[in-house]
Amino acid sequence: MKKYLKVGLGLLAGVASARVLYQSYKHVEENLRAEVIQAVREAFADRDIQTVWIFEDADRGAIYKGGVIFGENHNINFEIDGETLEITELGEEYL
Repeated sequence: MKKYLKVGLGLLAGVASARVLYQSYKHVEENLRAEVIQAVREAFADRDIQTVWIFEDADRGAIYKGGVIFGENHNINFEIDGETLEITELGEEYL
């Protein structure tokens, strides 16, 4: 009976530690996303921003693709480096 109790407690501890690690990862991911969005808003602060969108997953490495919609249906597509927060404009279009 002690053997089953030890195995059960070991499994419980493993699940608890996995949950803590996952929650920590999600917290870091949310902070990174907030920093990236803030950098984009600051870079395009001189325009009337209506929407900022960024893909959830990085395209390559820490490079995220996204876009900004401002004014009368004007869109700018960009890539932003999640590490340096450097923005590279890919193009503009009217929607």
